[in-house]
Amino acid sequence: MSTGAAGPQLRNLQREGILKPYAEAAFARYFDGAAEFEAFYDRLTNDEKDLFLGVASKYVFLVKHGDWHVDFKDCNPVIAYLTNSFKLVSMFSLIESLSSEKHEDFYEWLRKRQEATFPIPNKSELKLLHDEYKKTYGSIRRCIKFFERLPPALQTELRAGFKVRGQPAPGIKAVAEFLYNLRSKFVHEGQFVLEVASMPVMSWHRNAPTLTEISVPTLLRAFEEGLLAYFHRAT
Repeated sequence: MSTGAAGPQLRNLQREGILKPYAEAAFARYFDGAAEFEAFYDRLTNDEKDLFLGVASKYVFLVKHGDWHVDFKDCNPVIAYLTNSFKLVSMFSLIESLSSEKHEDFYEWLRKRQEATFPIPNKSELKLLHDEYKKTYGSIRRCIKFFERLPPALQTELRAGFKVRGQPAPGIKAVAEFLYNLRSKFVHEGQFVLEVASMPVMSWHRNAPTLTEISVPTLLRAFEEGLLAYFHRAT
């Protein structure tokens, strides 16, 4: 049950009358009517309600009903690989926003490690440190946890949609890392997300041939079910 009044920092909850209908409409398919949605929502604390309303409403406009439009002569207004690139970035940003942890980059994390030896002697040691950072503090850790909360059937579907050397991904972690890598290549290198499409796409991932059959509708369903799983866990 909810506790306490909405404080000044709970800006989304203060706009509950505006944001809640968007959230309910976006996730209505997962509830047996309005009463069941209300029961789910009422079990959240005020802090959880504020977070749910913020993430859900942003998802509605940035991803579910949001496309990147191009205003140029003789050009399609919506180009699939452009809008899909922005959708993937938005989805992972919203997943990361579920964590209260403040982001800390690798250099900041490394400086705080008293046991770290400087200068770092070789690339192998640097890689070990970077792998530890990703497991304990990197953004990818939060994203992997999000995908691990998905129902088993949906995890199996996602794994089957990402084949490496002809074999389905061994675990959902591999799928999450692959999708996050696509997001990072667009954010940091300007490489468009071509692998998330309405048809199978061949590409390379970590020096291995891959076949991706994960569509945007499947990713939207994964985000929606993952978000509800996150808040069901909280209740």
